[in-house]
Amino acid sequence: MRRTADCRGVHRRRAGPGRGAARVLAVAAALAACASAGEQVPAERLRISAQDAAREANTVARAWSPDAVLRYIEGEGVTPDGYVEPRRGAWRLVYEAPGRAEQLVVTATPTSLDQTTRPPQTPAGYVLGDAALPATWVDSPVAAAAARTADGAADLLGRRDAAVSMLLVPLRPPRWVIRAAAGTETGQWHVDAATGAVLR
Repeated sequence: MRRTADCRGVHRRRAGPGRGAARVLAVAAALAACASAGEQVPAERLRISAQDAAREANTVARAWSPDAVLRYIEGEGVTPDGYVEPRRGAWRLVYEAPGRAEQLVVTATPTSLDQTTRPPQTPAGYVLGDAALPATWVDSPVAAAAARTADGAADLLGRRDAAVSMLLVPLRPPRWVIRAAAGTETGQWHVDAATGAVLR
């Protein structure tokens, strides 16, 4: 019984800013120990938003280069409310730095943090130039909630079979691009990343 109580305490802790990749992996290991003790961890306790992912990824990026800047964020397998759940998706955070010929890509899930480098790329259909994301932006759940208020979005984003992706790009203004597809239906919405307002 004592072990279960200890595990519940671990579940409630959130990694604060600057805790780093080691913190994510330590929490994941603790949660795995809890699961082996017979306690089921609800998915909503493990889900992460884009800002949760960025806090951890920024530590990795600073180790790669102290001058690293976040260029854009991609989320695949995102829930309609703007989170990534275990084994269902990932956030990819793309960094560049002066003097570095390659981009750093940090892939964050609720239980892992991986990194790789690659030649510079931009999201398909976007020309970003040398723009980078601002220091502050509305989080993915805020953007997803705003998108649901747009015409036709609530029905599509409310479907259980909807495949949702999110992209945060440094356009003017910086924006979230939320895409959803279910069956033959598709939709795309843009949300101002500074204000959280739907862009028409």
